[in-house]
Amino acid sequence: METDGLPESGDDWNAFVSSLVRQYRSARTGTTLTLVLLTAGVFLLQVVGTYLTGASSVRALTAFLYLRGDDSVYLLSLFLHRGVPHFLSNVLVLLVLAPQERHFSPRGYWAFVATGAVLTLGVGYAVLLAYSPESNVAFYGISGLGYALGGFALVRGIRFRGRITELDVVAALVGLSSVLAVVGNLLVSLPHAPVQVNGGHLSGLVLGLAVGALWRAGRRGSTSGDAQ
Repeated sequence: METDGLPESGDDWNAFVSSLVRQYRSARTGTTLTLVLLTAGVFLLQVVGTYLTGASSVRALTAFLYLRGDDSVYLLSLFLHRGVPHFLSNVLVLLVLAPQERHFSPRGYWAFVATGAVLTLGVGYAVLLAYSPESNVAFYGISGLGYALGGFALVRGIRFRGRITELDVVAALVGLSSVLAVVGNLLVSLPHAPVQVNGGHLSGLVLGLAVGALWRAGRRGSTSGDAQ
């Protein structure tokens, strides 16, 4: 005999997941997914390069590129990753947060992405250069965009908590975890090893929090429409 409430709970969960899938499929995610594909393509080249050169790991090959490569390596920083876990974690976060794109106009989202890229790479490199004794520093990965989207989703979710979708709730929870991660990194690193402060995560999160605070709903009051 089934326990009272279990079937209903199962139905609620199935309905929640179905709603998430439906909302995700209908959301505008093209720009974010394009960035994910570019990231995957570059990582595939890293894997192939590791095999062809006999490097001990993707991380070792990437470090070598920073030591011996030209300026193009730094331009690729956003898409380079130090290994499979690093790549998969960043891609997973972007896939979860991709529907946040629908809250921006297409032009506004590109501006958000471009600003995030400049800030995360610029601040990330600046922190390393300020505290690292090495002249060659390597800062890479697309996680800054994930932190920016997470921060945006969190603040927007709080401001419009009565009108957000299930998809936005999940995104806000990711944003909350981003805040905890950044605060934890600052508390652990600042007192003894400031070089370990992740400037990319910090600047990406601050950008997302700021944009979320300034964001406003469309003219017809829909929180799923483009920002004005």
